[in-house]
Amino acid sequence: MQVMGFEVGFRRMVARILPVTVAVVALAGGGITPVQAQSAAQTSMAKVKPAKLDFKVNYLKNGLKIITLEDRTAPVITLQVWYRVGSAEEPKGKGGFAHLFEHMMFKGSTNIEPEQHARLVEELGANYNADTFFDRTRYYETASANTLERLLFLEADRMASLRVDEKNLKSETDVVKEEYRLRVANAPYGNLLTDILSQVFPAGHPYDHPTIGSIPDLESAKIADVRAFHAEYYKPDNATLVLVGDFKTDEALKLIEKHFGPIPKSPTGKFTRFPVVPDTQKQETRKTYYDKLAPLPMVGMAFRLPPASDPDIPVLNVISQILSTGQSSRLYRSLVRDKQIAVAAQGGNFDLRLGGMFFFFGIANAGKDPALVEKALQEEVVRLQNEPVTDAELVKAKNQVLNGLVFGRLSTEAKASALGEADLMYGDPGAVNQEFEKAANVTATDIQRVAKKYFGAERRNVFMVLPEAMKKGN
Repeated sequence: MQVMGFEVGFRRMVARILPVTVAVVALAGGGITPVQAQSAAQTSMAKVKPAKLDFKVNYLKNGLKIITLEDRTAPVITLQVWYRVGSAEEPKGKGGFAHLFEHMMFKGSTNIEPEQHARLVEELGANYNADTFFDRTRYYETASANTLERLLFLEADRMASLRVDEKNLKSETDVVKEEYRLRVANAPYGNLLTDILSQVFPAGHPYDHPTIGSIPDLESAKIADVRAFHAEYYKPDNATLVLVGDFKTDEALKLIEKHFGPIPKSPTGKFTRFPVVPDTQKQETRKTYYDKLAPLPMVGMAFRLPPASDPDIPVLNVISQILSTGQSSRLYRSLVRDKQIAVAAQGGNFDLRLGGMFFFFGIANAGKDPALVEKALQEEVVRLQNEPVTDAELVKAKNQVLNGLVFGRLSTEAKASALGEADLMYGDPGAVNQEFEKAANVTATDIQRVAKKYFGAERRNVFMVLPEAMKKGN
């Protein structure tokens, strides 16, 4: 029965996706005209549109925001708690505090011993994890529906009474430092994000440093500072609880009130948010960085973007697909396949609450002048600005975005993440139900307009990462 159920579900999924794929294949094969293909693709998009997420929003007296969505697809629930604190809330000299608490939140509370949180969740057969980004820290579990109260108890207990002591600070600082060494210090191009952020965002901007943190800041962290950071931001009125799955809303709200209701809200109701340094860039910047682990030169460009809520963001998401998704993307075809001046070419965009970043790069082929890579990258930008994208490219790129939205609504975890992200970025979880139409309505004219608006020469930030051996004097 399980095999049959999976097979039927898979066939139904294919049936929903297939019309869009057929439209792209037919267009690429020249069987119908571009105008006909565009029309057919638009019709197909309507057929695969994900169902509206019919969620409910409630608040506790202590300010905790609750988003619930009943989903009877399977006897499963996903519980997520989103704290509105990320690296953007870290003051200078305290880089990595938000990431540190992603780990410390598993180190015990009043009723839970260190490491017991994870063990109790695993005993329930649940999947669990946590992650930190610029604007938030998120904790989440997916388990059978009958585990709801246990999961609520565990999340509420660590919100109310996390153990922030010297022992936990030392152990989790060491964990974060090791993660830094693995991902940054001992990885080729490991400092790339740190370097780009500091180049694109002025000093003092909330996004001028990466989420992973800084080893000097972590080593100098004092327990009083760490406790103060936790005491300010880990409050119910600075959090959103998202619950999706097989439950009855009225019953779930009573349980949420039972476990989270007694937690006191922030005494001031205010949370420190650092001001956004205005985007006043008027001319190109250029930086060269050296990396002892980089095997080949890397050349790239980065541009500052508006907030995630800006109407141009869906267009930029489509542009990202056109430029750098897959071997049929413009950057790969031009730099890697045709000109053979790069071994890789890719990029993308960060959609962030206070204003994001678009970047792309090429890694030069052995013996090729990095200047050729920069020239080829810039040619693709100018082409995007001056020539309308073809109907085939537009349909393909939009389908890639739309397919992501379709698959991003299949599981309880994906639905919870989508609701939480919309709530964080737009202040309205209902925005999740508008994403499909916004992407589907992107036109070739939009792409040209947005490319001219954000990718102008005066907004360009050129970066070059060279092997240490290329440094003068070596």
